[in-house]
Amino acid sequence: MAKVTAAELVAFAKSKLGVPYVYGMKGTVMTLAKYNELKALYGALVWDSDKKKVGKVCCDCSGLISWATGIVRNSQGYRDTALEVHPISTISKAPIGAAVWQKGHIGIYIGNGEYIAEDGSAYGCRKNKLSKASFTHWLILKDIDYTVKEEVDDEMVEQAKLIIDGREFIVDRILKDGVNYIKIRDIADVLGYEVTSKGSIAVLTVEQAKLIIDGREFIVDRILKDGTNYIKIRDIADVLGYEVTSKGSIAVLTKR
Repeated sequence: MAKVTAAELVAFAKSKLGVPYVYGMKGTVMTLAKYNELKALYGALVWDSDKKKVGKVCCDCSGLISWATGIVRNSQGYRDTALEVHPISTISKAPIGAAVWQKGHIGIYIGNGEYIAEDGSAYGCRKNKLSKASFTHWLILKDIDYTVKEEVDDEMVEQAKLIIDGREFIVDRILKDGVNYIKIRDIADVLGYEVTSKGSIAVLTVEQAKLIIDGREFIVDRILKDGTNYIKIRDIADVLGYEVTSKGSIAVLTKR
């Protein structure tokens, strides 16, 4: 099972703003029987007024993260299994989605000096300023994926599957504004052509270029990245007489 990303954790926390707090709850509907069980287990940590929350989805501070990941830990458990532990004074270096922690309490850092947490029975799940809280550390959690993909102008080179007449090929592509651009050398290899090209730019912009195949000239949309040409797949299909359909990282070309 893939880890929840830091961005997904933050989005999840934002979607739970307003969910009532009850100590020991992990994001499920609290029944009267559950309330009585928790009250017997934890005493004063479960408020008498929490009984009014019966019938509602409730959660506690560590439960908010456990709810997002499906891995149940208490606040101390998150501290003990953290991959990194740093003093809260260095929070400016923390990635979005890091945990903010103090003994007995945990929240989620969302940037701009703010956090989201199930902040106790009086507040429920809320967004608040770190300056108004008492967190002592921030944590890189074992259960969260903090990997950030390298991007250029919000586009990145990734591998995709190209299917031509039923044959499958792995090619490099850039997805820009929902449009696939395929590395021209990969297209040439697939079709059995040699390719030569000139020109390079560092910024990803769509521009028109001339494509010459067997002496025939065509005008196509292309992106130049680090000296490599990426051609709009629909233009390639039109040039070669194919229909093209695409979904996610798979493009399918079939003869008309």
